Amino acid sequence: MKTHIVHRIQVILVGMLILMSPTPGDAQTAKIKMGSSLSPPSLESITPYVAIEKGIFKKLGLDVEVVEFRGDAVHTKALLSGDIDVTINMGATQGIVSASKKAPIRLWVVANPTTPYHFVARKEAGTTLKALIGKNVAVSGIGAISYHIPRIVLERSGIDPDKLNYVAVGSPADRFKALIAGKVDATVVTNTEVAKLVDYPEIIDLVNVPKVVPEIPYEFGMAREDYIQKNADTLYKLAKGIIEANRWILANKAGTIEVAKKILPEESAEVLSRAYDLADKSLWGVNGDISEASYNFTAEFLKKVGYLETPLPYKQFFDRRFVDRALKELGRK
Repeated sequence: MKTHIVHRIQVILVGMLILMSPTPGDAQTAKIKMGSSLSPPSLESITPYVAIEKGIFKKLGLDVEVVEFRGDAVHTKALLSGDIDVTINMGATQGIVSASKKAPIRLWVVANPTTPYHFVARKEAGTTLKALIGKNVAVSGIGAISYHIPRIVLERSGIDPDKLNYVAVGSPADRFKALIAGKVDATVVTNTEVAKLVDYPEIIDLVNVPKVVPEIPYEFGMAREDYIQKNADTLYKLAKGIIEANRWILANKAGTIEVAKKILPEESAEVLSRAYDLADKSLWGVNGDISEASYNFTAEFLKKVGYLETPLPYKQFFDRRFVDRALKELGRK
């Protein structure tokens, strides 16, 4: 009898140990702190949130937390200091400039290979780009991407960009407010702001920027060189997750709006729906990469305007191993 009781106790203890032990899946789960330069986020930067909310990262054995920063500068510092493991929504130009200035970071995936920008203007200022000559264009700062984008658009449209006046106003939201108030004549905004133009008939959408300048990318995924060397398999899974999330976004408008409403409760479902429809479908990178030609165009442009002296060559900047491995499994679209 005593032996039987002891045996039962042993069986119970073994069972408890089995239940308490981590499962193989748990043991393989990698915890990742993934940085984003947008706080709050936007519909255009929704990819990592979709990958989390729809369980895409989880099925790949990844426990991902998005850490939001206000702007690229503080985001880059956090990456370099090791406060975060990788970035996903870092401004593409920031990534190129930082790496070219010897920061030990490299590109591992491209979330958004084109921009979400539109060049908009007050109807009274002019209904064509040529009519904006001599008018005021709001930018976040002289030399910022919101300064260069309209200049490239104008130049490609045969208009001298120096014939317009550029006024430093601030963030996209600040520029949009200044435009509505009639303090400026034109500016560059994102799909989300354009989606609100139904309430502002005095403002018109002149140019969908990626239709004119498709080469310039929007957001990059960057990582430190030392992290890349030690975590190749994790980066492959992350790249695969980002690609799968982007493909899901393009195939599931209603689901994407549902996720967007969760992370952007202040935006109406109607605005988010219109913003989704306005986005150039190349915005969400279904292959997670950027062509060498697009990279070289952007890098040479940054050199031309004085942001850097010697761009890092494409093959040194972009560690394609993780994207290429993912595409070998998923197929290229």
